[in-house]
Amino acid sequence: MFDMAEVPQPEDSLNPDFISERAKRLCAGEIFLDAAGNRAMSNRYDRSSNSKGIVDFGVSENKLMFDVFEKKLAEPKIQTLAPHMLFYDVMAGNLRFRGALAEFLTERLNAAKPLDPKNVRVCNGAGPMMELVASSIGDPGDCLMMPMPCYGGVFWDVGGRAEINVVPVHLTSKMEEGDTMPFQLTAKKIEDTYNKATAEGKKIVGILLINPHNPLGDIYSAELIMDILNVCHRHSLHVIMDEIYMMSIFDTEAKFTSVLSLPNIPDPQRVHLVWGFAKDFCMSGMRCGVLYSVNEAVNKAVDALVYFNMIPGPIQHVLTEIVLDKEWLDNVFIPTKYSRMREARSYMCDKLSALGIPVRKSPSGLYIWADFRKYIQPLTPENELVLFEKFMDAGVYLTPGIEAFNCGEPGFFRMVFTVYRDHLEVGMERIAAVLKDCAENGLTKPQADNAEAPTSADVKEESLEDLLGLLQGRISSSGWLEETRTQNWATQNPEALEQFKQAMKSQEGFGDK
Repeated sequence: MFDMAEVPQPEDSLNPDFISERAKRLCAGEIFLDAAGNRAMSNRYDRSSNSKGIVDFGVSENKLMFDVFEKKLAEPKIQTLAPHMLFYDVMAGNLRFRGALAEFLTERLNAAKPLDPKNVRVCNGAGPMMELVASSIGDPGDCLMMPMPCYGGVFWDVGGRAEINVVPVHLTSKMEEGDTMPFQLTAKKIEDTYNKATAEGKKIVGILLINPHNPLGDIYSAELIMDILNVCHRHSLHVIMDEIYMMSIFDTEAKFTSVLSLPNIPDPQRVHLVWGFAKDFCMSGMRCGVLYSVNEAVNKAVDALVYFNMIPGPIQHVLTEIVLDKEWLDNVFIPTKYSRMREARSYMCDKLSALGIPVRKSPSGLYIWADFRKYIQPLTPENELVLFEKFMDAGVYLTPGIEAFNCGEPGFFRMVFTVYRDHLEVGMERIAAVLKDCAENGLTKPQADNAEAPTSADVKEESLEDLLGLLQGRISSSGWLEETRTQNWATQNPEALEQFKQAMKSQEGFGDK
């Protein structure tokens, strides 16, 4: 008789013994932005086919220009397919593409001198380019400083395979002496962070800056950039300047200063500019990041590593034709994009203002830095995530400051406004509904789908802190204040009143007299 027990059974395919220690570390390193973004993208809102899906205000993409690109990409010169596009080419970018980029960036960055194509490198995204540069200037365990809050993906960009640690330069909403606005970066804060980190035995190899900033939307002045360069020069630190939003400045009065526009960079060998097409050209799916560095050793290291990150030839051709078409850029693409960005941002800001949500005044970026602290009571990191989950449950994704951007205090969210108009309208309606519920019922943790609604017998005594948070949440709504009076509150809410009395009695020094 055949015995099934003798047949080898398949091993558990999730057994960690199958993979290396390096792979285990990478598998454990999923970042919040990826996890949350995947939740939203796997259930995308669509007015016709998925009206209960998630409206995405979280992923920093510009979705306002598809109709313009649809026409552009249909042009015969872009649709051309030449034999060389199907074969291997220079891994760091074909020479025509790098020449076009050098010309394009020289003009758009207002570079102090023409960029040399031999110093241009390209790979499949600005994030991967960060990894290549970090791997070239630091060893595993070394550190890069970075102002926080910041784009959270950078921890993975430089820390994943490159194993470079990030040391935060913490910025807060509380202004320090000499500050003129909340979350302000200064050269002193950078140097203080460097001194503290080195005193703790950490090896700092450089700093990574995003200008214009993500998620704050700030633009660094020429004076601040030069002050930072001087600090880094004193300590022989590399400066990776990510200028991926340099053409996403919708404020016509704002002045952008590229690091390459400065005529007297104190240590040009340690300054490396990164840019890409994802944000400024509204095509994150094309996957193209750009490096400009005059350091031959760094470029040689990137050449060795970029073998694994080459951009397909047809994409290089398309992007070459786009950056070379100055007339289209100046007369069609840029003015149309900025006009649509201003309109979308104005709509979102007006809706947030009506909800009593302050926003950071910023001239650039695809997003708004919004202050939801009045709706998070008690104001804790845990409750920031509670509000995040309430938004997700309601079908709208916006990114929380602590988990997504390493903000040092709870209550701030980044909201991307460069989305389709119907998405913008529906998403703001859903946010308003969540905040109305918070104001009326307080901020409570989302209930599991399979959890039964509690009966009165199941309700445990609340802590005084929780009940005060409930009341503060209600009071934050002026509409509730208008329709609620002290004399009838007890009659309308006898159960809540009794819980409040019991909680008061449980606290030393409180109770009925």
